[in-house]
Amino acid sequence: MIDRTAPVGSSGPRQARDGSAARAAARQAGYCVLCDRVVERDAGDGCPAGHPAEAVTGRVVLGDGEAVPQLPRFNLAAFLIPPLWGPAHGLWVGVVFLPMWLFADSILRSTGRGAAGIAGDVVVVSVTLVMMWWFARRANGLAWRRVCDRVSVAQYVRREKVWAALAVPLAALLLGMALYFDLVVLPARGT
Repeated sequence: MIDRTAPVGSSGPRQARDGSAARAAARQAGYCVLCDRVVERDAGDGCPAGHPAEAVTGRVVLGDGEAVPQLPRFNLAAFLIPPLWGPAHGLWVGVVFLPMWLFADSILRSTGRGAAGIAGDVVVVSVTLVMMWWFARRANGLAWRRVCDRVSVAQYVRREKVWAALAVPLAALLLGMALYFDLVVLPARGT
């Protein structure tokens, strides 16, 4: 549960706007940047793994017996369409993948078909895929940190499921367009 505007004296485990005694008594969680997961805050507002309070962002007030909410470990939309997903979530580094894709496509089209050319193709594609995988692994935590004061973990996960459902056909469309360009348009132009 996220406390946005709970009035002082309200019932339940919500905290007051000024962060008074209700905050001290309630269990709280936050996203630990170093652990890359949502953790229950310890007495010093830090992470149970010993990370300082500065490494834990967001504040989720937990009810009695409520489990710490968890973000998914992998974001399919961030993997399949990082140039679109990243900026839409305030992570402009996702745009870097577009030139990476263009570079990989250029390398795949221009290298010779000998052993060295195939090895170069494998290296370029592997590096691109590993970087996309790393971005997708870190994406949920980075994006939720930006909206943790407005969106609960459950709301964020629901939104990302919609993104994933849209990302699969969109990625297929983008791949189809790239293949059409490489296999039909470029040969017709003689390049």
